[in-house]
Amino acid sequence: PPPTTPPPTTPPPTTPPPTTPPPTGGGCAAAVSVNQWTGGFVATVRVTAGTAPVNGWTVTMTLPSGASITSVWSADRSGNTGTVQFTNVAYNGSIAPGQSTEFGYQGTGTGTGMIPTCSAG
Repeated sequence: PPPTTPPPTTPPPTTPPPTTPPPTGGGCAAAVSVNQWTGGFVATVRVTAGTAPVNGWTVTMTLPSGASITSVWSADRSGNTGTVQFTNVAYNGSIAPGQSTEFGYQGTGTGTGMIPTCSAG
């Protein structure tokens, strides 16, 4: 005869599935604001952590043709023209989830149209 008890049902999992870390470049976001004047500019860049803490960040930006960086604060830089990488300094590399830090730089030429990308780690 067929069994009289129904087959056991598997309860749905009670723990959420593990979250996967964001892909490289997704751990932080960067936004730039530029104060432009004739012959020069100051750029302020805000680096914001995503849902996980950031321990070290790099922001990459391509400067417009003819633009050159003359000074930087709260970051280190790879160069003064073209595509420049800015990296955190000792005191601003760790960012809590959802929090942000800023760095800035001054340059000659035109600073409009720069699009920053951020990578964490």
